[in-house]
Parts: sequence; structure tokens; C-alpha cells
Amino acid sequence: MMKLLVTYASLQCIFLIETYHARHVTAPEENGIRIPLTRISPTKEEEVNSTVAFRSSNGLTEIHIPLSSYRSELGYYGNISIGTPPQKMKIMFGTGWHHLWVHSSLCNHAECHPQKHNRYDRFSSKTFQKYGESAESIITGPLGTLIGSWSSDIITIEGVQVKNQSFLSAYSMEEKIGSRTNDGFMGLNYKPERDSVNIISKFCELKGMNDSTFSFYLTKNVTEMKGGELMLCGSDRSKYQGKLNYISEVESSLGHSWTIPIEKISVTSDYGGKKSTEIIAANIAAIVDTGTSSVHGKKDHFNAFFRQLEPFFSIDDFLSNLHRLPNVTFRIGGEDYVITGPDYMVRLGHTVMLGITETDTPFSDEWVLGEVFLRNYYSVFDMERRRIGLAKSVQT
Repeated sequence: MMKLLVTYASLQCIFLIETYHARHVTAPEENGIRIPLTRISPTKEEEVNSTVAFRSSNGLTEIHIPLSSYRSELGYYGNISIGTPPQKMKIMFGTGWHHLWVHSSLCNHAECHPQKHNRYDRFSSKTFQKYGESAESIITGPLGTLIGSWSSDIITIEGVQVKNQSFLSAYSMEEKIGSRTNDGFMGLNYKPERDSVNIISKFCELKGMNDSTFSFYLTKNVTEMKGGELMLCGSDRSKYQGKLNYISEVESSLGHSWTIPIEKISVTSDYGGKKSTEIIAANIAAIVDTGTSSVHGKKDHFNAFFRQLEPFFSIDDFLSNLHRLPNVTFRIGGEDYVITGPDYMVRLGHTVMLGITETDTPFSDEWVLGEVFLRNYYSVFDMERRRIGLAKSVQT
């Protein structure tokens, strides 16, 4: 018998809820009034060549990184290698963060789970170099705090090498980080002061590519080891339907890149034969984060959604009727992006997780569009033009 896990005491069970952690930055204000969203990319739309395979003048093609998915963690991981000879690492790629870090062989703490992870051994790499003056560094990411030392070495992805790439070799971390399957995390925040995302530009240059975009395709079947693909230096036309809708970035009160405006979010339900639509948020911004499993919203927005959802828990055989749950529609760039009950009620073995949750960043109105949203929509991240392209995914 499959169990429902829900967090509200008024219901009979408890939902598993993942919260989104982000660095708090005070939103800009002027005379006590929040400044409207400001676009930071050119207003003139520039269409990108969206052929299946981008090719350079020397005939080299784009870089495809297969992604694996893990049912117990709702994460997507791909392989890279570090050092000489190459040391293989299973990495999570997240657009909501900016550092590259991996587990270090110097970690002797239980929370690092040495028996579970591939770990970077700087003493075994002929190309290791110390990076920076500090012997120890502390960084805080989406899942908590890590302690380690900065290193520089060769990063290899799909046979292409980038030399002298900096990263944190972590030898201490919180249990909730060490218990996950991945051996590290590559942040894809493109801010100029960040170093990790520059790896993509370097790879594209080495492949002779003029295109500095990267694209994500995530499968809906989270029990499947073949979870999708991260493509560097272009996009794959076979993975989406119709035309890409490009949305220019806006300034983020949290200091993130890959933040886009949302015109409105509405919930449409049909309970007891009574159809209704409620707008739960309008004129807000959202961080598009490939490293977060759920969709997260401000407390009052989430509560408005949950009020629409709650009556449906009285339905007999709830799990067989997920299609009857309210639809959530995001109006972005003049187009509607819909996620349904089967999309946001995520099955995990004998439990089910509510994939739309309340954010724990109370100083921001920004939402987070994580994997629950991105499994439905192919996403293209354009660093040069500071915009994100979205189109309906082709699920195979």
C-alpha cells in the first residue's frame, strides 16, 4: 500500500518537503517602495540557431553529458573527471549556485561517507596545483556548509579538457550533503566574479564553438537511470516541441543570475463540478534552478495554492486520481506553462512528495522553478544574451 506523506496536521499523513536555501540579500527599495523588475538583457530579440547539432568551422560538435536520475533523491547527475590521470566524479549541475566542489580524499569524518563517494586525491594527480593563499575555506550552498581547500587541476568532460580550473576540495560537510549520491556539485551561475560557469565557455572555445549556451533536458520518469542530458555549446531541437520562447533576465534580490519575470501564477481547479481559477501571484520573479527538486513559492502564495489543493485529499483512492488535482499555470514571456497534479505530486517508492512547497527565504518574493517544472520544459541558458529559452519537452 502506497503511503502519502503530508506536513499539515489537519490531514491524515505528512508530505516530505525539501526547502530551498539561498543567501539573503536585501531587495532594493526607493522611498519604502520596492523598485520594479529591471531587465538586464537587450530588448531586441535575437533568434539562436536551434539545429539538432551545432557545428563549428572545423567540424567539431557540441558536448553531450548524459544525466542519471535517482528515485530516492530526485537529483540528476553527470560525470566529469579531475586530474592526471583522470579521477571520475559524479556531479550535480545547478543553475542556482556558483561554486564547483568535490569530495576530498582528506575527509575522515563520518558525514563525508568515504565508502560511498569517489573522492579527489590531489596527491595522485600530476597536474594538481594549490589555488589561492588560504589553507581553508568555508562555503555555504543550497544544502548546507562545506569546509575545504581550493585546488587547481584539469577538468575533463566527454574527452575535452580544461586546464588550471579552480574548485573546492571539501573535507568536511553537513550530513545532508554527504549522504547524497553525488560526489560534488557544479554551480552554473554565470556572474562575472564566479569561476565555475566559465568552464562552459572554455569548453566551447576548445571545441571551436561560437555558442556559449547550455541546455537541460530532464525526463519525467525519476525511477529511470537515464535521466536526461546536459548539452554544452548549444541546444537539441529533437528534445522539444515548437519554438523556444526566450525570456530576458531581471535583477535578483538574492543576487542570483538565471532569474526571470513571471507575469502571473494561477491555480485552476474543478472540485465537485465547480470550476474556478485563482491568481495566487503576479508580477514577481523566479530563479530557474536545475539543482533544486521542487518548485518553491512565498508563504502567502503557497498557502493560496494549498487551499485550492486541500479539498482533493478527501477523494477516495487519491493516488489514482492525481489527474483531477488543480493545474498550476505560470504566465512567462507571454506564454502559459502548466504543471498538473501528476507533475507536482512526485512518487517516491511507497510515498508521494508534494513538489510545490513554501520557500524559506522570507525576505524575497522570488519563486524557484526547480525540477518539478523543468521536467516539463526544455531549458536553454544563454550567458551572452542573459536570457533563458523554454519550450515543451519531448518525453520519450
